[in-house]
Amino acid sequence: MPAYLIIQAHVTDPQGFAAYARATPELVARHGGQYLVMGGEQTSLEGEHAPFRTVVSCWPDRAAALAFWNSPEYIALKPLRAGTGSFHVLLADGLQLQPLTDTATEGTAP
Repeated sequence: MPAYLIIQAHVTDPQGFAAYARATPELVARHGGQYLVMGGEQTSLEGEHAPFRTVVSCWPDRAAALAFWNSPEYIALKPLRAGTGSFHVLLADGLQLQPLTDTATEGTAP
């Protein structure tokens, strides 16, 4: 099942953040991730607007996302973003690709 890294970033030092932003996409791709949302216009349709940018990357599965996140290469890049803003990161499982069954009627004759 695919997994998604969802990052809300409030970058306060764009110049300091630039080195991290340049290095990370190649590493994400090498580990099997693909960006779905990065940059572009974001519009709040409901609720209070937060000063965050949202970045979403898709991974083959939770294990691949965690392998990237805990890799020595990514751990070495994380200090590049230190002090450049605040970041909230969520790992979420995607949809299961099997149909749901009604367990209350399972095994009973129609």
